[in-house]
Amino acid sequence: MNEWWNLFKKEYRMTRTTTFIKLGILLFLGLWGLNSNWIPPGAILAPAFLLIVFAAFYPAIFMFKYINKEFKQAPHLWLHSPQPAWMLLSAKLVVGLAVMLAILLLDAVFIYMSISDLQQTGFSSANLTLLLRDSGFYLLSAIVGFSIYMASWSTLIIVVTASARKILGRYKWLAGFAAFYLGTWGVGKLQQTWLFERLTQWGAFRINLISANKIQFVNNQHGFPFGGIQIYTGQILIIVIATLALFALSSWLIDKKVEV
Repeated sequence: MNEWWNLFKKEYRMTRTTTFIKLGILLFLGLWGLNSNWIPPGAILAPAFLLIVFAAFYPAIFMFKYINKEFKQAPHLWLHSPQPAWMLLSAKLVVGLAVMLAILLLDAVFIYMSISDLQQTGFSSANLTLLLRDSGFYLLSAIVGFSIYMASWSTLIIVVTASARKILGRYKWLAGFAAFYLGTWGVGKLQQTWLFERLTQWGAFRINLISANKIQFVNNQHGFPFGGIQIYTGQILIIVIATLALFALSSWLIDKKVEV
């Protein structure tokens, strides 16, 4: 555990300057947008929701960028590291997830402040708090799960690309493209098969985010009916297994002292 913690602190020190700069810029732009007189009320919502999408992909971008950078500048850190590759990758992933959560926290504050100022939305502050309380945990869980899954693919792509350097030379990017192709077209084809349906369509349960009798709009209209979202345990399990398998494959390639 001490070895992993030391790796985590190393990753944090390597990225903290750029991270604080990014968060500082985000904080400045958000406060400026909320307090600017010439920006219409609620106009900040569009970039704020786009920022959620960016945050979901941030760990994948983070892993791809910094692993690629280290493979190019200091490959010996990976090839001759006394720690197993899973420690190196997991420490880096946790740092990326921490930055993503910080971005989402700031973004949630900006969205809350923007919506609470818009009377035409029909939401009171109490209703907005109820909405965030009921759905926030599920939404955050979905974003974190999605971000880790995408990070596992970006990690495999850059590791496969580096692994093919000795064989393909300057065309090593073809190996990375093949991994990307497998992760898009291949997975899409798999999802259309009978086997995939059998593996995932079991253990159904429903998540009711908002009950209709709890939300009341400012104009005294009652809330809208919401039937909830049906999710299968099999879907969650197959994503967890796929994510672990992708990270395990990346770790195995690095531990086998691939040529980078």
